[in-house]
Amino acid sequence: MLANVSSIVADVRSLINERTEAFWKDDEIIRWINEAAEDFSFKTKCLSSYYHKTLAEDDIVNDREIRLNNDFIALDEGGVLYNDKPLTQTSLKHLDEWGKDWRNRTGTPTHFYFRGDYIGFYPKPSVGDTVAYYGIERAPYMDSDIVEPLSGDYRIIALRKCLRDYAVAMCWYKKNEIAKYQEMMARYEMNVFNVQNLLSGHKNQGAKIIPARRRR
Repeated sequence: MLANVSSIVADVRSLINERTEAFWKDDEIIRWINEAAEDFSFKTKCLSSYYHKTLAEDDIVNDREIRLNNDFIALDEGGVLYNDKPLTQTSLKHLDEWGKDWRNRTGTPTHFYFRGDYIGFYPKPSVGDTVAYYGIERAPYMDSDIVEPLSGDYRIIALRKCLRDYAVAMCWYKKNEIAKYQEMMARYEMNVFNVQNLLSGHKNQGAKIIPARRRR
């Protein structure tokens, strides 16, 4: 159901009662569907990914930073690994409190920080070492039926209707039907909230302490 962008467009047109192009064009509906997919993946953090690379000389910027992948949204549980060992997150402000010479220190990194769309390491990283991190990716752009909507997470395939609802809302917004727009956008936002709750229940949980057995 709603397995590709064409089927979502058809469902949108069914709901707005315009089966073929007239007031609304297919390309703008597709644009709104992709806008919805990006918004949905950002707010729900539903698409997890694992990024891994062996550092080349050109990868390292400012002696200690590498650029994050262009589809990266946020860090996921699992964090950042350097040569398969987990790092502790810090900040540039915190590192400056260790003394100005921290920028020149070498050795195997033990900490990482974010600066814009870069991830930095302390001490300096080295060419040939490996960096890996668990991240949330943005939804891939759909301009043909080759790319399946939100296919990166099996838990939300049934919620592809969210993309349709957002696109329907934008159709009404274009026509200045504000009450209809607000109704459909509220429906979309409620589903986003429901997905946030659904996915948070599947996060890795720490082991619980098993209470000691009491003797009677």
